[in-house]
Amino acid sequence: MVKNKIFTYVGFAKRARKLKTGTNAIKTVKNGVYLIIVCKTASENAKKEAKKLAERFYCPLYETVNFTVEELADKENCKITAVLDLELAKAITNSAGEDLKEVSGGYKD
Repeated sequence: MVKNKIFTYVGFAKRARKLKTGTNAIKTVKNGVYLIIVCKTASENAKKEAKKLAERFYCPLYETVNFTVEELADKENCKITAVLDLELAKAITNSAGEDLKEVSGGYKD
């Protein structure tokens, strides 16, 4: 159950306060964004904005396939979320499977 692993890792990030939801909240972060996840139901403009943020932070950008970011982050009307912990971001990308598809990638080390 890959979906359960992804939800678990995002839950860990949320409890550790290492998860930002929403474009404006992500824009306020100075550095330390290691993964951005955009919803499959997001508008084209939202997806473009997510791609810009991924380029700004030089982090991978993934799009959901089998669920929405709203379900993932447990926040209503949420279309984009960012993980601020490197190890959790790596765990999520390693568990992505068919539930997340990579749009663009690259870790900063």
